[in-house]
Amino acid sequence: MSASSIDKFAHFGLYGVLGFLVGRTIRPPQLGPSIVKALLVLAAFGAADEWHQRFISGRSMSVWDWVADIAGAFTGLLLAQLLLSLARARRDRPS
Repeated sequence: MSASSIDKFAHFGLYGVLGFLVGRTIRPPQLGPSIVKALLVLAAFGAADEWHQRFISGRSMSVWDWVADIAGAFTGLLLAQLLLSLARARRDRPS
């Protein structure tokens, strides 16, 4: 596996964790719009992070790193919502 591939997995994983943490804070009834807003903010954060790397020696900007950031954030947001939904269903289930 190349260093470039490992880098994409790192971006995906780190933004996945960030998306998961943000996703745990989102509650109904504004679930859909809140997830879209969170994803836009995380995408902007990833873009700013990539732009910032342009000024660091030995680092470079990459659109593909940004795509990995967005994919990881989206996956984390969805995973958090899935787990919260399962927890609510389990809690609300009659005993």
